[in-house]
Amino acid sequence: MLNTRVLGVGHAGYLGVVRVGVVVLGLVFLVTAGCTRAAPPAASPAVPVFSTAPAAGAAKERTVPNTCDAVATLEDISRIFATFVDGQTLPIVGVPQDNIGRIARLDCYYGLPPGGAVTAAKVWIGLAGYVNAESARKRMTNTVADERAAGATVSDVPVGQDRGVLLKSDKWMLVATRGQITVVVQVVAGLVRDDHAGALLGQLANFALMSR
Repeated sequence: MLNTRVLGVGHAGYLGVVRVGVVVLGLVFLVTAGCTRAAPPAASPAVPVFSTAPAAGAAKERTVPNTCDAVATLEDISRIFATFVDGQTLPIVGVPQDNIGRIARLDCYYGLPPGGAVTAAKVWIGLAGYVNAESARKRMTNTVADERAAGATVSDVPVGQDRGVLLKSDKWMLVATRGQITVVVQVVAGLVRDDHAGALLGQLANFALMSR
């Protein structure tokens, strides 16, 4: 038996010490029991799955369509130019031309008067497809060289995320490439303001180059 006199603690003090000891032991037991109770395992993170399929809505590569409505309509042109363009639309389907690597061509003439020749068109958009991007760029370079030799002035303009060449003579013309496709946009003088010509023809060329 513990000698309380030796420890200098009276009987009442001794009982208090015992009570405190019991409480402490009880708390230690509870904490120990809580620590030994295994926590539920955390859920394993999901393993990411990567798909090689193209994302929904991914842009498709442009091809030369069969109809002018798939290039642009009179409503599209009027909206982009912010001016009403009326008349008839005349499509002319070109043929492959091996010596320049061309495999398809479609020329669309917009704003023609009834029975009018293509030279009377207010807007001309031509799309052509080539065997590769190099052939398309070469054809664009040759077109620019021919127009410059005829006296056209040349400037660089944006066409979507690409660049095109704006040519000014008695008309406005823009030529550009995107991959294996070339586009030519030509409008009569006065249809668009001179200080807006580059931006507007660039927008129309970009629209024509988008697959729909």
